[in-house]
Amino acid sequence: MTADEASEYGPTPEQAFAVLGHETRLAILFALWEHRRLDEHVPQHPMTFSALRKTLGMRDGSQFNYHLKPLLGRFVHHVADGYVLRREGERVVSAILAGAFTDELVFDAVPNDKPCELCGGRTVFECNTELTRGYFAIRCTECDGAFGGTGFDGTLSLTESLSPVGTRSRDPAEFYRALDVMVKHQIMSAIEGVCPDCTGTTSATPHVCRDHHVEPGHRCVSCDTIFEVQYDIVCDVCHQRFSIPSNRCLLTEPRVLVFLENHGYDPWYDWLLIELELVHRQTVLSETPFELEMVLEADGDRLVATLDNNGAVTTLCRCSREQS
Repeated sequence: MTADEASEYGPTPEQAFAVLGHETRLAILFALWEHRRLDEHVPQHPMTFSALRKTLGMRDGSQFNYHLKPLLGRFVHHVADGYVLRREGERVVSAILAGAFTDELVFDAVPNDKPCELCGGRTVFECNTELTRGYFAIRCTECDGAFGGTGFDGTLSLTESLSPVGTRSRDPAEFYRALDVMVKHQIMSAIEGVCPDCTGTTSATPHVCRDHHVEPGHRCVSCDTIFEVQYDIVCDVCHQRFSIPSNRCLLTEPRVLVFLENHGYDPWYDWLLIELELVHRQTVLSETPFELEMVLEADGDRLVATLDNNGAVTTLCRCSREQS
């Protein structure tokens, strides 16, 4: 997005950060945040000019107004009874409280109890190390991992990290389970066409490895992953990119969740096992428009689904292997 385009929707990023770049302005946001009434549906509760100024301990009204004025419209709203925090102002305070701009938690090769799904080897947690560069990773110390392109071998999972405040009360295993919940909602949002970062629209492109072959503990040499079909989902606004294996696209369909749970698989936690053990066949039925048929098998039970160009499930049939 260019500066001209951004100005149509409000301040440019440079202007927004400049507005917030003073301790008095941040103190105004925090004062309004603390004044909210959380028992109300919309918790913003107004403070008068004088009450807000006194809370900050500023005697000079003109100096206080100098810092309040740039916040109006985007972060603070002026109502009849005074000033309230806008939702955008709440997000700024939340980010600061979460430690997103100040603190950094590090997991450096912390042992993970769950063995590698690909080779059975030892796995570790990595977060905010030189390897992961701000991401959270689970990596195997003994094999190639599930996908390349990360700058290090052994990657089984690479996602955004929880905020520091979301980490402090959790050990690494609890951290991962909490992260699993967050990633689940991010993936569902991206598949449904809403960017989980900026809420912009998304565009999806399916990628099929025509020479797919995976040996235990190794990635396919053709696509550098263990996934035969992936959907690259890119936000049209912020250009955030999500590479989502086709088996995870199925998780938008409740009947798939029931199928997996009936056969003892956690739909989100066991996503690598689902790819390795349950995805029996994937066939491109049509190139234009793109249509993919997926067949999952478990204990004589078969699930046949078709996905469109966006990864959406268009048809689904559950039957025994003999019936299909």
